[in-house]
Amino acid sequence: MSPRQLALAGALLIPFAVPAAAQAAPVIPPLKPCYVTAQTASGPQSEQFTFTATGFTPNSVVDVSIDDGLLGSLQADAAGNVLVENLPAPFIRSGFSDFTVTLTEQGNPANTASATAKTSALGVSVKPREARPSSTIRFKGLGFTQNKGVWAHYLYKGKLRKTVKMASDPGTCGSFTAHRRQIPVSNPGTGRWTIQFDQSKKYRSPANVRSVFVRLVIVVSLRPA
Repeated sequence: MSPRQLALAGALLIPFAVPAAAQAAPVIPPLKPCYVTAQTASGPQSEQFTFTATGFTPNSVVDVSIDDGLLGSLQADAAGNVLVENLPAPFIRSGFSDFTVTLTEQGNPANTASATAKTSALGVSVKPREARPSSTIRFKGLGFTQNKGVWAHYLYKGKLRKTVKMASDPGTCGSFTAHRRQIPVSNPGTGRWTIQFDQSKKYRSPANVRSVFVRLVIVVSLRPA
């Protein structure tokens, strides 16, 4: 082969050079729109969530934070994935608000990923707080985040007396407002009535209910005219 032929052969090899693959940017998969927290007899409780983030440097150490608070660090696997398990949603006493989860690679702060969701307090309030059993009052609830309706189960002396639908399609973070009779039965008995709010059309005891629930107690008493 002549020198001229060698030069041409070398030139033809250049366009076939393959560039090195660029590393994908870190990503957190979409979180649930809203997570629930509640003040219980055993203290504050928060709904937990788990996800796998991708795109970090293989075997790197990644910091996990919610809003401005550092929760700890995890190690990415050989593929650059980070498994975040049982992360508690920020506790909130009333209403709902946004929070942001951020993962940042140590030694390489440009390698970061964030995702935003909401946290909600679970609860039901009534207004007015005192009314005749037959009066229509306002029920206002929050935290019923399943894609189902909200139901109120009225119990008296340990037995179910009535079930009433409060909302067909709860709003942001499972919110609802409904105007219903305080005790929706004729001639309700005096004493303690318990109302259990949950997202099951069929009443289930607290030990068996498959959704979050709230219980309110209403006392019916006789008063002189």
